[in-house]
Amino acid sequence: MDKLISPCHPEPVFMTTTATTAKTPRTSAPKKRTPQPRPDSEQTRERILDSAEKLFARHGFHGTSIRDIATDADYQFALIGYHFGAKLDLMDRVLGRRAEVLNAERLAFLAQARTRSKGAPLPVRTLMEGYVGALMARASRNDAGWRNYTQLVGSAAASAEWAELTDRHFNAVAREYLGELQRSLPKVPSEALHQAFFFAVGAMVSACARPGRIETLSQGKFKSKELSTLYENLCTFLEGGFKAVASRRPESG
Repeated sequence: MDKLISPCHPEPVFMTTTATTAKTPRTSAPKKRTPQPRPDSEQTRERILDSAEKLFARHGFHGTSIRDIATDADYQFALIGYHFGAKLDLMDRVLGRRAEVLNAERLAFLAQARTRSKGAPLPVRTLMEGYVGALMARASRNDAGWRNYTQLVGSAAASAEWAELTDRHFNAVAREYLGELQRSLPKVPSEALHQAFFFAVGAMVSACARPGRIETLSQGKFKSKELSTLYENLCTFLEGGFKAVASRRPESG
């Protein structure tokens, strides 16, 4: 909270006299209050979102209270409600904030790929690089915010509780990629293609969250934190998976 500064009192002015005249005392004008900088509203919102993102990722939505977030952000409890409303609205904004960045990058990648292809179907590998690469590139940076976000997205994607929010923030762009996959693999039934894409998203968020499973599984020989290596292998794995689905012959009745 901003500290208030009281107005400065005018300094006393002493009268000077001579033998014959007396000068009227002059008072100096009060010094003007120096206005204190108010917290920038956008900066305040970002700080609250950062704290909510971190705590939701670490302790889950239900394990985090608004008071916890206020304490972490070092703001008053009421300020969070003022900016975001209920806790569910805050979760919505936390998921949406970085989703906007990812969606823009994925759509830009897709637009460039479409331009280069001149109307031809896009390679499956290219589509996987565009969709998976956006999140993995962000997750590989030394940025605590994106690390927290990838963990949160991984939890949200695995829970039916957040299906509405993930649909709102991610599925419109996902459908753009699914449409291109359908053009690339026209013989694959739509249901099988949706299932394969669902598997791809699960593998992507699991890799980006870096839960340490590779370390424990390999007894410390390999590291899941090397996302550049994971990215190449993941794209190869997903490409192979989609192509395997495409080559599968339908069962005869």
